[in-house]
Amino acid sequence: MSSNTEGVPAACPGPNSARAGQEDTCQGCPSQKECLSAPKGPDPDIPAITQRLSSVKHKILILSGKGGVGKSTFSSQLSFALANTDTAQVGTRIHKIVIFLIFF
Repeated sequence: MSSNTEGVPAACPGPNSARAGQEDTCQGCPSQKECLSAPKGPDPDIPAITQRLSSVKHKILILSGKGGVGKSTFSSQLSFALANTDTAQVGTRIHKIVIFLIFF
């Protein structure tokens, strides 16, 4: 469902409901199309992601509810800083990608 809640009915079943976008209360809702097309249920990739991350002892999540606040910039700088320490093992390749882009 879009972040704009203006015009969304109070009895909205929510975008994750099996009836999302199909209820009578959904008629005329500005988010009806999004609710109808949104995937339902748990993400099927969660088991694969969990398995791949099982060997990673510490994870750092960089997120924001707003775009354009520097998440990628911060992440690349953090990976540079961690890659230059003796105690951290950086699993991302972003610092190598950034170096490649700077020199080529």
